[in-house]
Amino acid sequence: MFSIKFKTTDELSEPSPRLIDQIIGQDEALNIVLSAVINKRHALLLGDPGVGKSMMVKAVGELIEKSSTDFKPYTIIAKPNLKNPEKPIVELIEGHYEEKIEVISPSVVRQPPNILTLIIFMILFTAITSYLMKGLPESKVLGVIATVSIVAFALAFVIIFLTIFGATKGSMSNTVGPMDLKPMILYECKKKPLVRASAYNVTKLLGDVKHCPLGGKPPLGTPPHKRIILGAIHEAHKGILYVDEIKTMPPEVQDYILTALQDKHLAISGRNPNSSGATVETNPIPCDFTLIMSGNMDDVNNLRAPLLDRIDYKIVLKNKMENTQENRDKLLQFIVQEIKNNNLNPMTYEACCEIVKIAQLLAGSKDKLTLRLRRLSNIIKMANDIAMGKNIKDIIDEMSKAEVEEIEKEAKRHEGTTEDDKKLKSIMGVLNKITEKDKGVKEGIEKETVEKVQKYPKKEKIYIDIEHVLTVLNTGIYSMSKQVAIDYLRNFKRYKNIVPNDTPKVGVVYGLAVLGYDGIGDVTKIITQVVDSKNPNTHLLNISGDLAKHSITLASALSKKYVSEGKLPLKSEEDIDLNSKDIYIQFSQSYSKIDGDSATAAVCLSIISSLLKIPLKQDFAITGSLDLNGNILAIGGVNEKINAAKEYGFKRVIIPKSNMSDVIDTEGIQIIPANTLEEIIPLVFESNPLKIN
Repeated sequence: MFSIKFKTTDELSEPSPRLIDQIIGQDEALNIVLSAVINKRHALLLGDPGVGKSMMVKAVGELIEKSSTDFKPYTIIAKPNLKNPEKPIVELIEGHYEEKIEVISPSVVRQPPNILTLIIFMILFTAITSYLMKGLPESKVLGVIATVSIVAFALAFVIIFLTIFGATKGSMSNTVGPMDLKPMILYECKKKPLVRASAYNVTKLLGDVKHCPLGGKPPLGTPPHKRIILGAIHEAHKGILYVDEIKTMPPEVQDYILTALQDKHLAISGRNPNSSGATVETNPIPCDFTLIMSGNMDDVNNLRAPLLDRIDYKIVLKNKMENTQENRDKLLQFIVQEIKNNNLNPMTYEACCEIVKIAQLLAGSKDKLTLRLRRLSNIIKMANDIAMGKNIKDIIDEMSKAEVEEIEKEAKRHEGTTEDDKKLKSIMGVLNKITEKDKGVKEGIEKETVEKVQKYPKKEKIYIDIEHVLTVLNTGIYSMSKQVAIDYLRNFKRYKNIVPNDTPKVGVVYGLAVLGYDGIGDVTKIITQVVDSKNPNTHLLNISGDLAKHSITLASALSKKYVSEGKLPLKSEEDIDLNSKDIYIQFSQSYSKIDGDSATAAVCLSIISSLLKIPLKQDFAITGSLDLNGNILAIGGVNEKINAAKEYGFKRVIIPKSNMSDVIDTEGIQIIPANTLEEIIPLVFESNPLKIN
């Protein structure tokens, strides 16, 4: 199986800590991505989930970061625009940025005089008035005093009013404090960046301006330049911008990215029209980056043509690799690095071999190994959890012991202090008293522990064994669709009228199907009845899929052709008039949607049996598609279908010969590969074959 002999994975060498060495089976795609990043070309990664798209980008970013010696750090700052506050200025400063502290003289409203000034002024006013009144006659003094008092009162009222309300007015107007004019650092880049952003998060991707409930103007509100949120496309300047989940990318976001790729600058504005930031827009900010996007194969249809044309490399990652010893060793490397990275228990040799078999099963062929390694990783983790589940009591005991040791260490650490030492000693004294009272119980526990130690002299290390891996596989907990299929069969299988190895029957044959994506195989009973009719037709029952309907129509036409030409090695007891026969085809007890063409061969045999009234043997199940020449074509899910035939107890299973190289397990059932329909007719019909005319 592997080039290295071992009993458990802890005998193997440690995996490389570099991410680029942990990428398996994607060497060609990795070289293209490296070339694209080095030459500043944009790339699009397409592939099935779990084949390593994100890990590849992260590994390339790690490599470029360490090898980039010519990168010059930069800082992006935001400054207020005194002429137009709604258009703050964003600058990119090359090299190390040192914040300058400047004394700024803000333009403020002149403040009114304070109380002390008012008192001094009133004293001076009284003294001057008294001095001037000395030369006046007594008859005019009273009038002068009244006049001066009125003027003084009016002046005092005005000054007091300005003192109280003028300061408020001065502070509530367009007053700008020094802190409001201070530049704000938005982003400091000290190494070549690799910025990851999801396509659906517009704020994270393009940037935004925060909302200010106080209007966004000083002194109560926050100035616009302090509310700017830098986008991922700006943070990725001089580096790599990785955008995943492209299926969720809105069309308007694609337009912004296209603009950034063309102009290498993009301004930031408020995204929410109901926000105070909607009126704020910065100057264009540099964003010269290498764009890498990723998604599934069908996600590319969501991208607009102009943006797709800007992508230099469109890379499709493989989901399978050849089942060679070199690749099995790579899969073993993957197992070891998953155990190391996730701190799992070691795995036995037999369990590693079973993981390889699961990789074959997920690839759908014994000659292939799946590269959807995330699913294999989940299976390994689940097998580890099942292995740990057998020792839950030991785990609890170890945790309790660790807690006691931690308390003792804490006590020793606080030794030598005064109050803490006294508290700890008092606590330990209470614990000692309790221990003395429970001495008998303690002795009993110690005795029981000694007996356990004698019984188990050395605690065995936990290993992930083949039975743990098989438990994950058989329960289907690694796949939601497989769990649904298993639950369906568990509840419904006993009600199905499937009788393998029964007496031969006319028009009855057993086909094979796969329930759900990544599901399990099942057996379907197909029944055909032929009745006389003035308007002959083929009627399909319990069939909803378009592909299945077309394949059944093909099977009906091919069956009529074989019967009418009389070239089959079979002979009917009576003449057949195909122009007066109605054909009814039923997929018995098939309540879910049936689609696909893998039942074409089975239906064709069932129709021929009904037309010729020759019984079919019931010890076999069959799967295979047909063309109009009677050739049996390859189908999918052959291993799941063979397993279904085994579980139901059939002696034989007929499959397309082209699928024989995909069969993983050949034990427990006779597998018959076939190229044409004529090859299997002598094997499945009960009557003796005749010579072909």
